[in-house]
Amino acid sequence: MDTTEEEKKIELRAYDKGELALLYCPGRSQETAMKTLTRWINGCGQLVQALRDIGYNSRRHRFLRQEVEQIVRYLGEP
Repeated sequence: MDTTEEEKKIELRAYDKGELALLYCPGRSQETAMKTLTRWINGCGQLVQALRDIGYNSRRHRFLRQEVEQIVRYLGEP
């Protein structure tokens, strides 16, 4: 079972926002997944602050590796 658990681990790298959103919300449209992920991020004050602290730009179309690390830290693995 260790192999199965390892396969589920997210690769900590830069992701297009839609790509990461679909990992968290599989089976949904990209638009719906992005809205859901954005709502989850904004609903976690500690995550919002952590992203702010590392210079997150909400207008960028990608999450940088550091941002993905914080998202996984606060929201858990997708």
